[in-house]
Amino acid sequence: MRTIAEIGTDRLINVLVKDKNQSPSRIINILKSEISNILSSYLELDDEIVVSLEAKKGRLFFQINATANRIKEFGQIVN
Repeated sequence: MRTIAEIGTDRLINVLVKDKNQSPSRIINILKSEISNILSSYLELDDEIVVSLEAKKGRLFFQINATANRIKEFGQIVN
């Protein structure tokens, strides 16, 4: 069984994370744009990139899903 201090700590962490990330949808949109630009340089993307965000115990977890049809050809490395 958790103590009152542990419960209070978890609640405080959740409040601070929510405060810090007032606009998770804005963060997700920026990430989607940046990641899409990077991946598009190397891959022929099939569909829109999906980014999800979850906060647990003061940590942020991102899941990024992208589907590509193929890897684009790019320059060769010269020895």
